[in-house]
Amino acid sequence: MPIASAQSIVPDRDPVMTPDAICRIDRLTHVARALSQEAQTIQANLANAERRFQATFQHAPVGIAHVALDGSFLTVNPRFEEITGYPAAMLMRLGFQQITHPDDLDADVALLGRLHRGELQRYTLEKRYIRADASLIWINLTVALVRDERDAPEFYVAVVEDLSEMRQAHFDAIHDPLTGLLNRRGFVVRARALLRQAAEVHRAVSLIYLDLDGFKQLNDSRGHSAGDRCLVDVARLIEDMVAPRHVVARMGGDEFVLLVDEEGTDLGEALRVGLMTLGGAHGGVSGSFGLVTLIPDDDTELDSIVARADEAMLAAKRAGKNQLVTTALL
Repeated sequence: MPIASAQSIVPDRDPVMTPDAICRIDRLTHVARALSQEAQTIQANLANAERRFQATFQHAPVGIAHVALDGSFLTVNPRFEEITGYPAAMLMRLGFQQITHPDDLDADVALLGRLHRGELQRYTLEKRYIRADASLIWINLTVALVRDERDAPEFYVAVVEDLSEMRQAHFDAIHDPLTGLLNRRGFVVRARALLRQAAEVHRAVSLIYLDLDGFKQLNDSRGHSAGDRCLVDVARLIEDMVAPRHVVARMGGDEFVLLVDEEGTDLGEALRVGLMTLGGAHGGVSGSFGLVTLIPDDDTELDSIVARADEAMLAAKRAGKNQLVTTALL
């Protein structure tokens, strides 16, 4: 076997690095290190942003849901589960249509259509959910549409606030706690609205003022609990005899008022007869009625109508009670 020469077994030497090459390598190394640090910073920032989003989503004091274009839930946060009473897994199977009260669904779907078509950026709606226990809950719903990179609709973001306490507080402020009828404050608000509507179409209205006869004697002989039961029964009698659009209130004590958008003499007489029948179970309680009928205009003052009806009611008292006295302001 031939023996290799000494020259053939000597390893090649590394080429000599010039100062310029060393400088370029140093710069490239510095850039690579900077890019690596920047990538790590971006990754850390993304991780922090994701943690913040999850914390906001999970612990938000409002309900948050991502909703597919067909109405099915993609994800919900714990507060949304609390508001609706459904666990997340059940909500995924139901979709928003199934938990929305039927009377509110059309308005919600119509707004979703406008949002989908780009006519709205977002919308807000007060509506009712049917909770898992079949009870109703009023919520304030705000919905926005998320679009993908091609600007095509992708999914909806829904934010839900529980209005139960707010609506209960509003209800309590304008309703009588014993009978559930409007109180004086609630009557003023509703009655003024009805007067405006009647004035626009030049329609007659009647205000009926009722004061119970014999109520003090009932309280004195049978106690206040018996008096309270009588007031509640009178309230139910009135509600059963008037249309939902009419305004009925307990003004305080044993006094009630009704504002109806029609000539109310027949209604007043029917109430008088109905109260006589009801009063048989409450120690012979009856009622004195004062009625005012008019066609309101923009200058009509509610206080003056109430005062005139009150005067007519007092005239019924003086005439022997259990009567209806009418006054026309047509």
